[in-house]
Amino acid sequence: MIDSEEILRRLTIGDRAYCRSLLAAESQGGPHALDARSLSLLRLGATMTSGTAGPVWQQRVSEALESGLRFEEIVEALTILAPTIGIDRAVAVAPELARALGYDIDAALERLDDPSLS
Repeated sequence: MIDSEEILRRLTIGDRAYCRSLLAAESQGGPHALDARSLSLLRLGATMTSGTAGPVWQQRVSEALESGLRFEEIVEALTILAPTIGIDRAVAVAPELARALGYDIDAALERLDDPSLS
């Protein structure tokens, strides 16, 4: 097991073998010092900041829910990140997150536009 300083050195120089080992360990569900909730929040936050779209959202949200996070906590993560990632990014992320959570944001917005649908 290498120490934290060595990890930073290897990442700083872009050590290809080490980077490949990180990806391999992650795909195999390698051991982590973080608990499942913290790990899923961290991954979800990274997804929110990276501009990722599509099936990754469903995977990250599923992991978060399986780790014990609630719908409200996942949404709160976005509101906490908003000042850091920027409001424009948070606005872009919101519908992706809503859909991954199973919330029909499009229907909800239609109901707001047409009160007769409520």
